[in-house]
Amino acid sequence: MKRLIKIVFLFIVVFLVSLVFLLLYTHRDKKSVVDNTKDVYIVEDSVGFKLFRKGEPFIIKGAAGNGEHLEALSDIGGNTIRLYDTTNIQSILDRAYNNNIAVIVDIPIPKYDKEYNFYSNEENITALKSTVKNFVNAYKNHPALLFWSMGNELEYPEVFIKNDFIKTFNDLVDMVHDLDRNHPVGTSNQYDRWQILSINLHSPNLDFIGLNIFGSLYGLSSRYDELSYLIKQLPYYISEFGSSGPWESKTTSWGAPIEYISTKKGEQYVNQYNSFIATDKKSMGSLVFYWAQKQERTHTWFSIFDEEGRKSQIYYDMQACWGESAIKNDFPPKLKDMTINGKRAEDELIYKPNDVKTATLHLEGIIDAAFKYQWEIYEEGWYYKLYDNEKKPKLILKSLENQGDLTFTFITPNIEGPYRIFVHVYDEKGNFSTANIPFYVLEAHD
Repeated sequence: MKRLIKIVFLFIVVFLVSLVFLLLYTHRDKKSVVDNTKDVYIVEDSVGFKLFRKGEPFIIKGAAGNGEHLEALSDIGGNTIRLYDTTNIQSILDRAYNNNIAVIVDIPIPKYDKEYNFYSNEENITALKSTVKNFVNAYKNHPALLFWSMGNELEYPEVFIKNDFIKTFNDLVDMVHDLDRNHPVGTSNQYDRWQILSINLHSPNLDFIGLNIFGSLYGLSSRYDELSYLIKQLPYYISEFGSSGPWESKTTSWGAPIEYISTKKGEQYVNQYNSFIATDKKSMGSLVFYWAQKQERTHTWFSIFDEEGRKSQIYYDMQACWGESAIKNDFPPKLKDMTINGKRAEDELIYKPNDVKTATLHLEGIIDAAFKYQWEIYEEGWYYKLYDNEKKPKLILKSLENQGDLTFTFITPNIEGPYRIFVHVYDEKGNFSTANIPFYVLEAHD
């Protein structure tokens, strides 16, 4: 038995040493050959990675979204938009070009899924390659294009041996390189050491990696440096950043994440940018998330604009971060707090059905008499799953827009379950502020 244990132990040691050697050997002598005749290329210097566009250094200062509000992005010093949805890509590319905005185009491909492996079917792979080929050929010469991103958060497999997904992924990367020699090809992923190691090991032909990182942005530089002991790092940029996500936030006892008020979110974006992004000289730049309205656990969590195109605090805070002072800082109403009967979300608000409660909004500074307030109650996004395309939950109650109404008396729903009450504050300059509190309705049981 002891002999068997020694043999197994020796095998593990040899395997790990071989793996480290393979990683080092694969990347030790890999040098990027810079072709400065390309429209866009990447250079590594003694500090980090530099992106060049049309022969000039280009630092990505932009946003991730769906192609809306491009003029507003340009107005405050943004120079890049990342597109997830390519439905109206021709129109978006044209509008971006007219507003001096470069475009990062996500090439949509299915995520890796162990339960349903799309990439184990040869017909699927053939059709996907044909679709990607036609897509790249259609837009590779557009002057607004910055580079291609092969999918988003693909759940890249953490494996030692290439599987069907990795082989297909590499074929697609090589194909895009062959079709378009003027623009780099990368992918975007949440920061995960093992996935990044696997990407570097198995897909060395990628030109860069985008990192989607939110509340844990503070540790990025040191964590990425740790990997240099094993791999020659791919160039990187911050492909999404913002306030802490629902998956990173404090939750109630029933699992509802507690969302910051919009004024507090703006402060967090500024802190993230100034403390960790502006000081990171290795990165090629960053994209703020999300440059439109987006339903992700709530309809306000990451939304820099609302459904009507009103601007949030984050919009003006990014203007300050990017150093653009050409437009007036017409800041939206500043919120201090929101309570229900004097209690906050952290106080675990559990009520009986058909109970009368009063929500109160607390503002900072001078309160403009022209401010309008709207209150809403929604069912909680109870079946929320990360990566899902979400629909806004069922609306239970919606008030009229009222001037000067900082309180809202309501009757709790008569059906047991989780809910969330929102307040939106609108000014006359096209801005909005927002806050919300989750609560639970619990029937008395004998």
